[in-house]
Amino acid sequence: MTQRPDATTAKDSGGGFTPHSEGQHGVVCVDVINLGTKLETFPGAEPREVDKVALVFASGERQEAGQLVLLTVEMTLSMNEKANLRKFLESWRGRSYTAEQAEKGVPLEKLQGNTALVSVEHITTKTGRRFAKVQSVAPLPQAMAMSTDKVAALLEEYERPQFFADRKEEYAAGVLKHRAAYMNTVDAIDDEYDDEDMDDGEELPF
Repeated sequence: MTQRPDATTAKDSGGGFTPHSEGQHGVVCVDVINLGTKLETFPGAEPREVDKVALVFASGERQEAGQLVLLTVEMTLSMNEKANLRKFLESWRGRSYTAEQAEKGVPLEKLQGNTALVSVEHITTKTGRRFAKVQSVAPLPQAMAMSTDKVAALLEEYERPQFFADRKEEYAAGVLKHRAAYMNTVDAIDDEYDDEDMDDGEELPF
């Protein structure tokens, strides 16, 4: 008799990571990561280079294999009054920054070890991949306060995932490629209007 095949289903498992559960959760900020400069492009606008930062949170929820499930919020590194980072931090601390505080700058590394209440929602991408998105943040209510032992344990257990280093490299490569293309364009324009190709007395075109 012909060998019957095993019943096996292939699927996109999202890289082997289960997204954090939805709802409201008490979390601790376990890491602040400077992702460097990223090239952002939007329809109808010129590409622009912006500095990016990632805030990483853990609630104690775990993957099946036991690893911590992490929540990441990536934003532009700016304290402009309209910047998402400033709005996020103001919601987290429960009060606004003064213009003087924003101008002086906020040392984001001091966020590590601080607790928060986050609202998490599952989002499905166009490719069908599901991930957990932090929709809002607020101060952690006293009734949900984390013990200092739990905060310390989460900080001790956390290890920065490799994909953050990969993302840094990806962003840096994108910026270098964009700058190289820009310089090539400038060089081409310079060559087109090289002085040696101009007749005596010819003026530059501006």
